[in-house]
Amino acid sequence: MTLDETALMAVVELPPLQEDRLYTAEQAAPYVNVSVRFLKRAAGEDAIHHTRLGRFRRWSAQNIRDITSGVPYVPPRKTRAAA
Repeated sequence: MTLDETALMAVVELPPLQEDRLYTAEQAAPYVNVSVRFLKRAAGEDAIHHTRLGRFRRWSAQNIRDITSGVPYVPPRKTRAAA
């Protein structure tokens, strides 16, 4: 087997993104073509598009498309709770 054949075998066909679903880092990483660790770290630093569900970070289909197309991310302003 040549190197080209091995590279072609490694290409995995991903199912289309579903609009009504939130993806975990493990599920979203192949679509973005980055490691799970990078995705989690970048979301933790508010550097990429993501959705927060309590303490968990998830990615919608739109978040994944924004990351892959290079849309700049502006984190939401943090507001203080009224005392």
